[in-house]
Amino acid sequence: MVLQTSQDEGGVESSDIISSLGSELDRLNRIAAMSANDELRLSKDSLHALLNEVSDYLYVKDRSSRFVMANQQVALDVGLLDVAQLIGKTDLDLHPKETGLKFHAIEQEIMASNIPRIDFEEPLILQNGKRKWFSSSKYPVTNSEGEVVGIIGLSRDITERKRALLLQQGQNKVLQQIAAGKPLEQVLTTLVLTIEDQLDGVMGSIMLVDDAGDHLLATVGPNLPQEYLDLTDGIPVGPKMGSCGTAVFRRESVIVEDILKDSLWEDVRDLIAPYDLRSCWSVPFFGKDSKVLGTFGLYTKSTRSPTDHELKLALEAARLASVAVERDRAERKIRYLANHDVLTGLPNRQEFKTKLEEKVSESDRTGAPVAVVFVDLDNFKFVNDSFGHGIGDQVLMIVAERIMSVHNGAHQAIRFGGDEFVLIVNGETAQKSALNEFMARLRNEITKTIQIDDLSFHVTCSIGAACYPQDADSAAQLLRNADKAMFDAKSAGRDSYKVFEKTRPERSVNKLTLLEEMRKGIENGEFFLEYQPQYNLVNGRIVGAEALVRWQHPDLGRMMPGEFITLAEESGLIVPLGRWVTREACRQNKEWQDSGLLPITVGVNVSARQFRDGGLISDVREALQETGLGATYLELELTESLLIQNADQAVELMDDFRRLGVKLAIDDFGTGYSSLTALKIFPLTRLKIDRSFISDLDFDESDRCIAKAIISLGRELGLCVVAEGVETAKQQAFLASCRCEVVQGFHFGRPMGASKFGKLLAMTLTPLDAHFG
Repeated sequence: MVLQTSQDEGGVESSDIISSLGSELDRLNRIAAMSANDELRLSKDSLHALLNEVSDYLYVKDRSSRFVMANQQVALDVGLLDVAQLIGKTDLDLHPKETGLKFHAIEQEIMASNIPRIDFEEPLILQNGKRKWFSSSKYPVTNSEGEVVGIIGLSRDITERKRALLLQQGQNKVLQQIAAGKPLEQVLTTLVLTIEDQLDGVMGSIMLVDDAGDHLLATVGPNLPQEYLDLTDGIPVGPKMGSCGTAVFRRESVIVEDILKDSLWEDVRDLIAPYDLRSCWSVPFFGKDSKVLGTFGLYTKSTRSPTDHELKLALEAARLASVAVERDRAERKIRYLANHDVLTGLPNRQEFKTKLEEKVSESDRTGAPVAVVFVDLDNFKFVNDSFGHGIGDQVLMIVAERIMSVHNGAHQAIRFGGDEFVLIVNGETAQKSALNEFMARLRNEITKTIQIDDLSFHVTCSIGAACYPQDADSAAQLLRNADKAMFDAKSAGRDSYKVFEKTRPERSVNKLTLLEEMRKGIENGEFFLEYQPQYNLVNGRIVGAEALVRWQHPDLGRMMPGEFITLAEESGLIVPLGRWVTREACRQNKEWQDSGLLPITVGVNVSARQFRDGGLISDVREALQETGLGATYLELELTESLLIQNADQAVELMDDFRRLGVKLAIDDFGTGYSSLTALKIFPLTRLKIDRSFISDLDFDESDRCIAKAIISLGRELGLCVVAEGVETAKQQAFLASCRCEVVQGFHFGRPMGASKFGKLLAMTLTPLDAHFG
């Protein structure tokens, strides 16, 4: 193939260009003919052939930027087999619009100004997808009258030099970002893009090993489909977990030429199949301790192995990634130590003020309450004096773990200093009416027996709480008032808790006053019910709810049962209150059923005073008749101690209820001394395991054995077993392994209003794992 020219396109302009170039070629021939004692003689055709052997671009274009002459290399790189196919075309015909317009603009400027442009860079993406950089020089061509009739261009491939420069610049940028402490994701993204700029048709990604060392986190992959990154985030490390999961497992590079055929991808092939990715090469990188930190992976849409150059770049990228990750982890550790208590691992007071002010500001914006709970260990000095500071430190660590277990990460816990801890509480728990229940759980957990080697003892605590905005105008005042409430609890004899009070009327403390207000409250409809869902662990559906009474006091606000039930029991008001609770629970359950929701059982607590009242059976019968609820959808919950006080009377009354069709459950099972007798003689349908056996399932083997035994016993007796107080996924998993049928607790749902419960019930066909997995 020879250098081609065209005389039939471009009219006079093409003729002028060819005439000018022909004269130049004749001049070159004459010079060549006179050299070397006539040993070298070049014809026009042989000079054309020589130019076609040159790897640089040599081309001539007319006034309209159409090719009128070019060498073979130009045609090959634009995907043409014959130079003749190139003649008459412009860059707009041969390249994407943006690239073609750029070339055209430069050439038109040169011809308009009659000023050459020498040694400037031009990037180009070829038809095969490869990227090249050229150093180009373009000169205007004039005719005999000095008019510009075209342009002649020479372009030299400088791709390797350019890539080497870009690689160095990219590496320097990565190192600068590491030194400047930029976010790890930003650094790793820069690294991946740097490597991608060096390669054609290759997409990079970096996955990091999680703290446990058995899963990979999809950290960056700027040009991979985001859906694919989301799907691979969290994949386990293993021998057949794709290229990256296997590379971490083997601790060596893994090269997969064809993802769709390689056995290493068989367990995760469905993840990648929709995304047209065919090969994946993964290089693991390591920390100074030789632990695998993550992988640097390269993907292509073609089936092939990496070249030596590509593999070398991947290894270099992995080395830089390890530097970035180790630096980030070191900085995170420094930040952690600066802001956390070394002994307990809890945040210290360094940033407490800022965090509390942020929560208060958020409360101002959203109206959501925030509370501060102040915990102080009573007489902790005695522990240090009696057992030494080593034991004292262990006690503080145990207390910190117990505090964390109570709120289960839902709130922020801080070691405020010495033997003081502070919690910033959000959500429903921050409601003033809910704080007493929360502090009671906190106190009960902290005061459990402490066992250290052969030592066995207890520590007590004083707890105070204050709410924003009810109790304070600022974050500082909120903390002071929580501290004051804690000192009030300590002054009252220690081992107690107290919510800060500044507006509660003194008369509310008077039992007679509160009793009269309760009587009016029942008449005026101030009491209301909340419902805590009960889930079937097998099918994940709501099968019941426990109705829990609350009092919306006109002055004192929302009051929990612990604040008025004892007084109601002592005064006998529990009977009319219990009558209202039963009727309201039946009414609400029937309303849910009438609205088309799945029928469930609602449980109502029956106190000892109610059980002894001769009108209980008629009260229940009337409630069912008035509301139209089927008796099978009502369950009465009776405590074990209540039943054994007068077993004969209890059996007689319970038989009446069973004939009525009402279900009967024994509540708080396992806390009394006659549990087995109760199961033997009483006509029960369900037993509820007391929450005290559930709360420590995560770590107390004795409680695990007791819970397992109760579940097994209940199943043997044909009773449905309900576990109360389930607050963690681990507890749920253990109960499921024991074939416990029904669960109830904060992990599945807190007590809620009827409207919210109805919405939750409408979703009951959704599997349990979808809610809590």
